[in-house]
Amino acid sequence: MLSLYHFGPVANSLTPLLCLLEKGLAFENRLLNSRNWEHHDPAFRKISPEGMVPVLVHDGRVVRESTVINEYLEDVFTDNPLRPADMWERAEMRVWTKYVDEYFCPALTVLGAHGATPFASKIDKAEMAQRLANMPNAEVRAKWEKVSSTGFSEAELEDARRRLGNVAYKLEGQLAHGQDWLLGEQYTLADIKWYSMVPGLPRMMPAICNPEATPAIMAWLERMVGREAVRQLEGFHP
Repeated sequence: MLSLYHFGPVANSLTPLLCLLEKGLAFENRLLNSRNWEHHDPAFRKISPEGMVPVLVHDGRVVRESTVINEYLEDVFTDNPLRPADMWERAEMRVWTKYVDEYFCPALTVLGAHGATPFASKIDKAEMAQRLANMPNAEVRAKWEKVSSTGFSEAELEDARRRLGNVAYKLEGQLAHGQDWLLGEQYTLADIKWYSMVPGLPRMMPAICNPEATPAIMAWLERMVGREAVRQLEGFHP
């Protein structure tokens, strides 16, 4: 039995959710409400001690980290493959998913978290202090400490924008081969991983990601939206 604990079809939670749908796998949908801090509840902490989401549970065994979850699903459920058969292409796929985890996601998180400052700043200070004390992950706790008080500095925001400019340039160049998907003809886990973040670029960085500046990215997004599994994501919103 498969169970996916997630926040809905956004960011890292979207990554395994879309993989499950693309592979046509039946799973228990365990949607958590982040605004109610459900990922910090004791019941969930028994599954994910650091309160990190998403988490896959397969026959009682917990698999963590969105990119690793997708690789696990590919290893265990071999139908409807989402990895190239060619080992060099498979390595390239991993390079592209790694880039999202290590470079793209952290930059996007700065802007996204900063956007939550109005919400976080309205939370009662005593309640927020209690919430912070209940956050086992030091990096997450530091982020929320900042978001609930001053927000990110202009220098931090500008650095994040600079990095996202690099992301857009890199992705546009990769898609310049003119084929449908990131690695060419085959739709892979790299497309899924990038789709978990790329829709945020035109919204947060419209000056650098738009039909004129990045036509290949915008066309790729249209192809992604046209996939049946992507359309099914609508049913998983909170």
